[in-house]
Amino acid sequence: MLALSEILHSKLKFALIALAIGLVVALTMTLSAMSEGLVTGMTGAKGNLDADALVFQGDTYLNLERSLLTAEDLDRVRATGGVAEAYGIGHVYISVDAPDEAVDTHAFGLGADFGQLPVVEGVGRMPADGEAIVDETVKADGVRLGDTLRLTPIDRELTVIGFTESRRYVMAPVFYVNLDTYEDLRTATMFGAMSETSDVELPPATHVNDAVDGNVSIAAVKLDPGVTIEEFADTLGDDFDVVTPDEAALAGNGMPVMILAVNGIQGVSFVIGALVIGVFFYITTLHKTGQIAAIKALGASNAFVYRQLLAQILVLVTVGALIGTGLALGAGAGMPPAMAFDPRLDRWAVTLGLVYFMAFVGSLFSLRSILRIDPATALDHAEH
Repeated sequence: MLALSEILHSKLKFALIALAIGLVVALTMTLSAMSEGLVTGMTGAKGNLDADALVFQGDTYLNLERSLLTAEDLDRVRATGGVAEAYGIGHVYISVDAPDEAVDTHAFGLGADFGQLPVVEGVGRMPADGEAIVDETVKADGVRLGDTLRLTPIDRELTVIGFTESRRYVMAPVFYVNLDTYEDLRTATMFGAMSETSDVELPPATHVNDAVDGNVSIAAVKLDPGVTIEEFADTLGDDFDVVTPDEAALAGNGMPVMILAVNGIQGVSFVIGALVIGVFFYITTLHKTGQIAAIKALGASNAFVYRQLLAQILVLVTVGALIGTGLALGAGAGMPPAMAFDPRLDRWAVTLGLVYFMAFVGSLFSLRSILRIDPATALDHAEH
């Protein structure tokens, strides 16, 4: 085939073209993965909850930090028709005195289903009091399996029994604990850790263990087969807000604005990358005017010339896509664990699809040039 013969006889030129395409693809893929990683780092712990529905306190705008459900609220959720299983999830801010530096992060108390956490090191059982399963990005702060970490300023400790993945919240690694530990951390965080042996008579507000017993932030619900989330929400009533984990992940903490910005970044990178490649092939065709004229002077049809161009585009874009994918994966592997990098196959497939599409669009402009090339110009090139 003429197209492949030209590539083989001009290896350096076409290698540089494929490399240029690869760099554009790598840039677009890397921006896409970093944008998705930012969203995952902000919402992974909430969006990856294994539940059909999440129940928030009403009028809290799906804000995990503001929502509060009492033990009576949980009982009401469990008693609602269509509920197969429901358990509480508590959220509390904590400060961890990690080996390398202090970390301001979050603790999630799970009432059940610790098996939903994809444990990559250690054990995945329900933690005992004072134990935690932690997102693995905390390793960047020097935390290791089996470490006992002091929480400041509440004078509590958590022992790391396992590491999980993709479970960050607002870009911080989440500590998963049982509900008893969560209640203790929440009480100590809100009202301070007070000595039980103090000779000073404490005001009633400091004795809050009974008051917060059984309280959680939200409830995770698994529905019976055939029951929709809309039916469940209608049955539960207007005192609560009911959404899917995906919907909850995209709410609160400025996420709507962030999602808009991320989608804008990805869209612009897709369009610019694809346009650059399309224009690139068009310019390449213009530089081959004399060669195309000579081929047409020998009797080649416009269709034949265009097929050769398409074959070259297919080969070069495919090689460039492989180079770009490898570079993007290499860039991700070289980033520190705390860096937001989440390659999604669907997004990358869209990137590659746009690259092929715009290369084809560029070939249509090239076809226009091919049709306008007069074979007689080959004689002019030969005379000069």
